[in-house]
Amino acid sequence: MDRFIETIIGDSCDQGCAESNTELSTALTLETALQLSQKLDQQLKTSQQVIQKTIEDNTETYAKAQKETEKAQNSITKLLEGVDELQAKLGDTETGIQARLDMTIQTKEYKKEQLTSNSAILRCLRQLAGINEGLREMDLMIQGGKLDEAALKILDIEEVLGGIEELEDTRVGEILRNRLEMARMNIKERALQAFHKTIAVEVSHHAALLHAQHETNTNVLFAALDSVEDHGETCQAFNAYIIDTFVKPVLSAPSLELNDKSLDTDFSVRINREGSETEASDVSMIALELVAFTKRKLGDRAWTDSALVEITQLVLQRCFLKRIPETRADLEAFDKVVGVLSDFESSLLAQCVKPPAEMPIQNAVKRLDELFIEQQCSQALAQARKLAQSTSFAVHSFEEHETWGVEFLRGIIEAAGTQLDSSLEQWAEGQGQMVFPRCIVSESMARAICRVYWLINESAQCTREDLADRLKEAAQCSIDAYLALFPVVHRQQLRRVPALSWQFHNDCLYAAHHAAILARLDQNRLGQWTRTAQTALKRGTVQATAIVDAESRELKSLIDSGVFYSASETVQKQQLGQMHKQVQLAVMQLCAGMKPPALTPQVFYRACGSYLDAVFAATIEGIVGVSDISADDSQVLSDHCHSTLGLSVHFKLDTDILNVYSKLASDQHENGVLWDSDSDGEGDQECARLTREYCKMADKLKQLADILVISRADILARRRAGLLYQFSTDDYGY
Repeated sequence: MDRFIETIIGDSCDQGCAESNTELSTALTLETALQLSQKLDQQLKTSQQVIQKTIEDNTETYAKAQKETEKAQNSITKLLEGVDELQAKLGDTETGIQARLDMTIQTKEYKKEQLTSNSAILRCLRQLAGINEGLREMDLMIQGGKLDEAALKILDIEEVLGGIEELEDTRVGEILRNRLEMARMNIKERALQAFHKTIAVEVSHHAALLHAQHETNTNVLFAALDSVEDHGETCQAFNAYIIDTFVKPVLSAPSLELNDKSLDTDFSVRINREGSETEASDVSMIALELVAFTKRKLGDRAWTDSALVEITQLVLQRCFLKRIPETRADLEAFDKVVGVLSDFESSLLAQCVKPPAEMPIQNAVKRLDELFIEQQCSQALAQARKLAQSTSFAVHSFEEHETWGVEFLRGIIEAAGTQLDSSLEQWAEGQGQMVFPRCIVSESMARAICRVYWLINESAQCTREDLADRLKEAAQCSIDAYLALFPVVHRQQLRRVPALSWQFHNDCLYAAHHAAILARLDQNRLGQWTRTAQTALKRGTVQATAIVDAESRELKSLIDSGVFYSASETVQKQQLGQMHKQVQLAVMQLCAGMKPPALTPQVFYRACGSYLDAVFAATIEGIVGVSDISADDSQVLSDHCHSTLGLSVHFKLDTDILNVYSKLASDQHENGVLWDSDSDGEGDQECARLTREYCKMADKLKQLADILVISRADILARRRAGLLYQFSTDDYGY
C-alpha cells in the first residue's frame, strides 16, 4: 500500500512540476509570476484532495474484498459441513459426492504418478543411451589394445548402471551386467594372450627354451587387470602354463645344465635324460634364474605368490623327497642338501608379496625323520606288491636248515648295508636258535622276509615310539600283502603247475615261522603278529589241499572202469597194462616234483599218500563195480591190484636226505617231532610202513587182491575172522 501511495504521489508531482516549468519559461513579469504561484498552490491543494480520495477509495475496496473473502470462506465451510451431514444421513450411495471426490483425487494422483513415471523412464532412456555409447567406446578400446582405458570405462558404466534403480532385477539390467562381465573376461584373455606373445615356450628331448619374442607394456596389462579386479587370476594362469610346459618337464629330467650365454633374450636349459642326477644347488639356481628372467620380461608382478610356492614344492619333490636316503648312515650326510634347499626357499619366497603361511622346505626338514620312516614303509609295501606280482618264480634253495639267531639277523641286516641294532642283538641272543627245515621257497618270499627284518632293525633305532610302531606295522603288512596278492595274481599258474603251488605252500610256512618269531620280539603287537602267522599257515594248508585235490581228480580220471570187464581177454589185458603205466608215470612225476628238499618229508608223505589213495580208491571202485568176474579175470585183476600197491615204492626217499631231517627231529625232540624222518626200516618194509600210515585205502586194495583169488569158503572164513572188515556183504557176495 505504501509503495502504491508513493507511486501516485510521485506521478502527480512530476506532472505538476513539468507544467510549472513550461509556464515559468514564458513568464515575463513579476505579476505573471505571482499569478502563476497562486495557480500552483491551487493545483497542489487539488492534488492533495485527489490523493486523499484515492487512498480512502482503496482502503474501502480492500476492506470490502476482505469481508467478501471471509464471507465466501464461511459459505464454503458451511457447504462442506452440509455435505458431510447430508452424506452421513443419506450415505455415499445416495449422494455419490464422496465417490466423485475420491475418483477425482485418484485421477489426479494417477496423472501425477504417470507424469513421474514418464519422467523416470525418460531419464532411464537417456542413461541407457549413455551406457550404450560407453559400451561402444569400451569395445573400441579393447580392440585397439587400450585395455587399461577399457577397464576404467567398465567401472564407469557399472557405476552408472548401479545408480539406475529401475533396472534392478530386470532382464535389461541382467543383460548389461553380463555384457560387462564378458568384457572383463575379454580383457583378461587379451592380457593372457599378450603374456604368451611376450614369452614363448619350446621344449624338446634335449633342451627347454623360454624365448622373449617382443617387448610388451606390462604396466598397461597389470593396470587393466587391477581395474577389473582380476586378483592375480590371469597371472596365475600364465604361471601355470609356464610351470606345466617348462618347469615340470625340465625338473623331470635327471641331468640339467643352464645355458647362461643368452639370458638377455632367451632362457635355455640343456637336458640329458641319460646323465647323472644334477646337484640340488644347480637345480635351485636354474629355478631362481627362471623366475628372474620372466620378471625382467614381464615385470615384478609376473609371478604370483602361489606360483612361487608351487615352484618351491616342485624343487622340494625333486631334490629332497625323492632323494631321501634309504639308510640312517646316509641320512646324516643329507644335511648339505638340506642347507642348499633352505637357502633356495628363502631367496625365492622372499619375492612373494605376502609371506606364505607355510614354508614347504622348512616343514619338510622338520619332518625329515618322519618322511624317512614313511619312505621306508611305502617302499616296503611297494616291494611286497612287486614281488607278489613278479612272474620270474625264482627259487631260493636252502643248502641246509635255516637256523634263526644272532648270526642270521646280522647277516640279513649287513647285507642291506647297515648294522644290527644292539638292542635287537641282545634280544636275539636271549632267544636261542629256532630252525626252519630245509625246503624250497621262492626268492620273492626270501627277499620279503629280509625286508621285514630290515624294518624291524630300523624301528629299534627310532627315538619316537610312534614312528617305530609304523615301521613294525609296515613289516607285518608287507607279509600279509604278499600272501594275499600272490594267489590272486597267479591263480592260473597255481592251477596248472603243481611245483609252483607247493612252492607257495612253503612260502606260507616260511612266513608263518618268522611271524611267530617276531611275535616274541614285538609284545605290543603280539596279537597282530600271531594273526599273521595263523593266516599264513591257513593259506598254506588251503593251497596244499587244493593242489592235492586237483591232482587226485586227475589221477582218478586216468582209471577207466571199462577195462576191468573181461580183463583176461588179450585186448582188455593190454589196455589194463597201458592204463597202469599211465597212472604209474603220473604218480612218479608228481612225487618227483615233491621229494625233499623241495618239500619236507612229512609234507611229501602226506601228499604222496593222498595221490595213492586216489588211485587205490578208483581201482577198488572199478573192480567192485564188475558184476560177474570169471576165474581168469579174477587172477588178472588180482595181479593188477598188487601192481597198483607197488606204487607205494614212491614213498622211498634218499637215506642221506632223510638223515638230515632225522637229526633235526632229534634235536627238536623236546618240542615234538615235526617231520616224519624215521628211516630204521629198509627197502620194501619201510615203504609198506609208510603206505599203511599215509594210505587209508591200501589195506582195502590188498584185501581185494586176496578176495579175487581165494575160494568162497576162504572168503567166508576170513569174514567170520574179521579179516575182511573193509568190505560189506554186497561187495564180496559173489
